[in-house]
Amino acid sequence: MKGLFPGSILNVFFAGLVATFAPKITSAQTYDWKNVVIKGGGFVSGLVCHPTAANVFYARTDVGGAFRWQESTGSWLPITDQLGKDDSQLTGIVSFALDPNDANRVYLACGQYLPSWGQNAAILRSSDRGVTWSRSDLTLKLGGNSDGRSTGERLQVDPHKGSILFLGTNQDGLWKSADSGQTWTKVTAFSPISTTLVLFDPRTGTSGNATQTIYVGVNTTTASSLYRSTDGGTTWSPVAGVPSGVLPHHAKLGADGMLYITFNNGLGPNGITSGSVWKLKTSDSTWTNISPPAGQGGFAGLALNVLQPGTLVVTTLDRWWPGDEIYRSTDSGASWKALNLPSSPRDGSSAPYSTTSSPHWLGAIEIDPFNAARAFFITGYGAFSTDNLTAADTNGTVSWTFRNDGLEETVALGMVSPPSGAPLVSVIGDIDGFRHDDLTVSPARGRHSPSVGTNNSVDFAELAPNKMVRSHGSGTVRASQSSDGGATWTYFANGPATATTNAAGIISISADGSHIVWAPDHATTYVSSDNGTTWAASTGGPTANTNTNYTPVADRVNAAKFYVYDAPNGRLYVSTNGGSNFTQAATGLPVWGEPVRAVSGKEGHLWLPTWSNGLYRSTNSGTSFVNVAGVQEAYRIGFGKAAPGQTYPAIYLWGKIAGVTGLFRSNDESATWTRINDDAHQFGWINFIAGDPRVYGRLYLATGGRGIIYGEFGDTAPAITTQPASQTIIAGNAVTFTVAASGVPTPTYQWQKG
Repeated sequence: MKGLFPGSILNVFFAGLVATFAPKITSAQTYDWKNVVIKGGGFVSGLVCHPTAANVFYARTDVGGAFRWQESTGSWLPITDQLGKDDSQLTGIVSFALDPNDANRVYLACGQYLPSWGQNAAILRSSDRGVTWSRSDLTLKLGGNSDGRSTGERLQVDPHKGSILFLGTNQDGLWKSADSGQTWTKVTAFSPISTTLVLFDPRTGTSGNATQTIYVGVNTTTASSLYRSTDGGTTWSPVAGVPSGVLPHHAKLGADGMLYITFNNGLGPNGITSGSVWKLKTSDSTWTNISPPAGQGGFAGLALNVLQPGTLVVTTLDRWWPGDEIYRSTDSGASWKALNLPSSPRDGSSAPYSTTSSPHWLGAIEIDPFNAARAFFITGYGAFSTDNLTAADTNGTVSWTFRNDGLEETVALGMVSPPSGAPLVSVIGDIDGFRHDDLTVSPARGRHSPSVGTNNSVDFAELAPNKMVRSHGSGTVRASQSSDGGATWTYFANGPATATTNAAGIISISADGSHIVWAPDHATTYVSSDNGTTWAASTGGPTANTNTNYTPVADRVNAAKFYVYDAPNGRLYVSTNGGSNFTQAATGLPVWGEPVRAVSGKEGHLWLPTWSNGLYRSTNSGTSFVNVAGVQEAYRIGFGKAAPGQTYPAIYLWGKIAGVTGLFRSNDESATWTRINDDAHQFGWINFIAGDPRVYGRLYLATGGRGIIYGEFGDTAPAITTQPASQTIIAGNAVTFTVAASGVPTPTYQWQKG
């Protein structure tokens, strides 16, 4: 190829011809990855502790993966960050299991959603406490983020023969593995299809031989909700005398053969209106109702004090007033003492936002088997622990600490890193979002106020960075504005009618802050030039579409320009009068790409990730777009401070280059790319990327469950670099291919339909 067509442009009339080149491998700096500190924020759906090894605790979450407790630092370590884009639904952990005879062995049952579009589940197996994993794919789906996700545990290891495991599924019955989780077969003798828990009775087996008695909780309120096998799982039958109209949530078996179970009239974590706590004397099948006086709601978490037989705790679930409670009994449930959780001392100083939330969704609780004074319980926004649980014995006060160092589980939906003020302002599902003046601490001011729950988008005026806007799913008006860089917020005086009837959608502000363009879900765009007092529908842009949400994007230099990508039709619209009127610019773009991103300091520079169709860019305000060479797939893109000696911002890409899916940085306008993550740091799904305009090399990732991650330069490691090869220029129906000349490999031409 060298010397052939030097510096030339080939005008080709075949609309699908693409020249591709193999990338070069060079060395570059890798990255250190850390969480922007929030601490908690999402539902910790389960807890488990090892029965024979001290300080071995694990927490699972519904969308953020699993974590292991580190006693030396009093923090949680994420252990599933190796899951990437194609396995992002495996970050919903429906259950986990520990081998009671091997403290290093842990299993995860992974899968997020149950409908047909959900990813099939998998079992992750580790023999080193989650440092490394092996994987077994299943032919079924699990509901790590579905109703019933705090029940359990559904996955269990036989306490006498560690090669045997049973898995109770959400909708596919009971499964068994006889080879330490490598392969699985369905237990056809077990007829129920939906389960809530699995429990072995270790008194019915001997070392090296399968445990004979196994209990399985069943998701039904109209038939027996507890089954038992007494022959190692070969045959099954309903347990007689099970309370009617309820289903098991958690179960624990005491050394004396007393089986304790919390029951509810639903799976939870929401919608439970009644429940009860029962014990079954397994020696004679006698049931006793031992329910504490809960009032509304039901019961969920259950833990036994193995150091003091007959001592146990249970949690309420969906007791919204005066709040969820923890009850403790020292006489096997004959009497109970409320720990007065709603009014008990709770130290949330490590995460100030948590002090405005009441503990709820108390789906699980554990007592340290080596320290009866220590316990952990979970909530909808994190985990709490105490070191003085036994103070209740002398009528003392049990105090709790919000214990989420390292446990970062939020769904970040957007963020900005302005050139002045706080380095990061975010919007987040459920807990609004934050202004981070310091990335290493949970903000002292807490979450955005007014606090409205889920926030959809945030933007700032590039030339007046203190001016910000955000959209959110509820509130007096479904958007707010800030004049102090996100420190304080006020509702707009008014909003478009469709922003009330529809979801909030996406909002954007012009470079100088004079115009605000808002696109509520399934609606056209609206513009305000008086700080949200009045709104008018834009003209000329894409029309309202019930299947589409639009994202208005402000030019980062020219305050009069806004852009909207019409994803279903592959068109780009541009406004040159502050969003009042749009005109059609480029057509023939790939459909169903991501929103365009505008570049700070570069008027009219736009980048468009289009998934399997690659990456496109425009330097003329969307009049035409160029297909970026070497980028096979592009999912998200962001921009940060330029590299030393460069004038163009650094570009950060989540995509695929040279057959490798990862995070990449380009210092030279996409001429070359360097991979900056490795396979151990993929973080599941990524919703948004922002580079830092003040720190070269720093980028922020808004993830789909692992909070906000930021990366900075680390040590030297391999990276992928591509030479500029071909460009596809799209302007109307004209297509031109540019082939770079000097020093590039021989191209391979491929035909692509369309």
